[in-house]
Amino acid sequence: MYKLVLVCLLALFVNAKELTLVDGEINAHTEVFGDSTIDPKTEKIVAQVTKEDSLESINGNFEIEALSLISDNKDRDQHMYKVLNVVDSPKISFKINSVSKVEEGYKINGILNLNHVQRPISTDATINEVANLIKLSGNFSINLTDFNLEPPTMFFLTVRDQIDIKYSFNLKE
Repeated sequence: MYKLVLVCLLALFVNAKELTLVDGEINAHTEVFGDSTIDPKTEKIVAQVTKEDSLESINGNFEIEALSLISDNKDRDQHMYKVLNVVDSPKISFKINSVSKVEEGYKINGILNLNHVQRPISTDATINEVANLIKLSGNFSINLTDFNLEPPTMFFLTVRDQIDIKYSFNLKE
C-alpha cells in the first residue's frame, strides 16, 4: 500500500510544470492621516510556482526582501523598515494554498508570512493564460497590528493600520 501511495504522489509531482517569473511587481499603499500617502513597491520577487493541467492547480510561493520595498521618500523608507522589523524578519512571503474559479475571476487562498507571523489571506485575482504566459494579478489588504507590528506615529501624525497590496506577475511555462 505504501508503494502505491508513493507512486501516486510521484505521478502528481511529475505532472506539475514549473513556472518561471518573467517579471512582476508588488505595490503597497497606506496613508499618513492628515498628511500624505506611502506607496512603496518592489520588482525584486523570488517565485517558486508550479502548475499542473489547469489554472486552479497553480501552487507555490512568492518572496521578497523587505528592504527591496522602496517609495519616493528614502527617509520615510527607513522608518518603514523599522516598522516592518527588517532586522529580525528580513523576508516577506506568500504561499498559495488553493486557487478556485469564481464568477468573474479567481479566488486565491494562502498564507502571508510577515514579521514571523503567519496569517491566512484570501485575494480576488485575475488569471489569464496566453500561449505559454500566465498573467496573474490581484489585490488584498492587511492590518499591521495583525502581524504584531505597530503603525508609527510622528508628532501628531499617525500612519493608517491598513496596508493595501496590489500585485501583478507574468509567469512562463
